[in-house]
Amino acid sequence: MSQLISSPFKKPECGDMFTLGGMAVMSQLKDVLGGLINLQIVGTDPDYSGPITLTVDDYVPAEGNVNPDGTFFIIPETNAATYIVGLADGTQFTITAAQTTAFLGQLMPYRLLKVFASGTTGAFSVVY
Repeated sequence: MSQLISSPFKKPECGDMFTLGGMAVMSQLKDVLGGLINLQIVGTDPDYSGPITLTVDDYVPAEGNVNPDGTFFIIPETNAATYIVGLADGTQFTITAAQTTAFLGQLMPYRLLKVFASGTTGAFSVVY
């Protein structure tokens, strides 16, 4: 069960998703948070030159090093690691070892607000 931490966004609901329909086809699909549904990397955190390993402090990118909606993505760099993250709707979520192994070295399709140090066992790269 997810616990709502905090978020500047309203929690998206099923009816909030835009869909392709009839003759009015949208070139880019967007969700209620304003993010594009297709995942394309356009930048990275300039404060880190390599993978990030958390020890004590949670990871929250500096202002300007995120998507326009305040989110970012991670690429897991450690096989079978777990990551405790804050999703865009403000809930806390555990990315499991199986999910990390499946996405090792690839963009994970989770729009994040934070990566928590407590419970995170692997290194990751940050992109937006």
